[in-house]
Amino acid sequence: MAGTRAVLGAVLRAGSGTLPGLSLSRRHGTRRAGAWAVLGAALLAGCGTLPDLDPSAREAAWRAHASALSHFQAWTVTGRLVVRSRGEASRVTMRWRQTHGSYLVRLTAPFGAGLFEVEGSEAGVEARFADGRRVRVASPEALLEREVGWSVPLGGLRYWIAGAVAPGGAPARIELDGRGRLARLEQAGWMVVYERYGQLGDLALPERIRLTGPSVSAAVSLRRWTAGR
Repeated sequence: MAGTRAVLGAVLRAGSGTLPGLSLSRRHGTRRAGAWAVLGAALLAGCGTLPDLDPSAREAAWRAHASALSHFQAWTVTGRLVVRSRGEASRVTMRWRQTHGSYLVRLTAPFGAGLFEVEGSEAGVEARFADGRRVRVASPEALLEREVGWSVPLGGLRYWIAGAVAPGGAPARIELDGRGRLARLEQAGWMVVYERYGQLGDLALPERIRLTGPSVSAAVSLRRWTAGR
């Protein structure tokens, strides 16, 4: 019940306002009736699987979910990426640790062969390689392109893999699923499709997504989300 009360409180707080840099592909007016519909669905959470929300309630549910994600600032997740670029496929294991404004991303090739780690913060970005080399770089994306032949925008990916819109910068176009979570996101020239969600406590987090960029596509399976360091 404590988790349900937290959801209800978030929905009540989400009854007004808009998210910056965001345009809904289908505009549903946020009305008090929509918020009450979300409340009713939340009360049913203890009785089994939640039904899909009606369209008028989905935006209110999304606002509540986005608010919860904005406070989800420290986490760790592991995953597997199948990346296709220029007709070739690469399989990589990823471990991403986010601590507020800093991140540590470790990419490992099959059979435990180390690729490298990328650690970024306001102080800059450092790459560490399996052979002991350490390199300070201005752009982690350029580093990925040079070392493995493909690149993904780590700044945006930090938000996208958690099911959130990257704040500031490029505006986003979104589609919501029946629960008011992201089903599809277009931002900064990339499309992210959310195929499956799981739960970490009361928070819904992606388990399987697909990304498509200018010259890269990737299938990402995410597992073992943990909060904190």
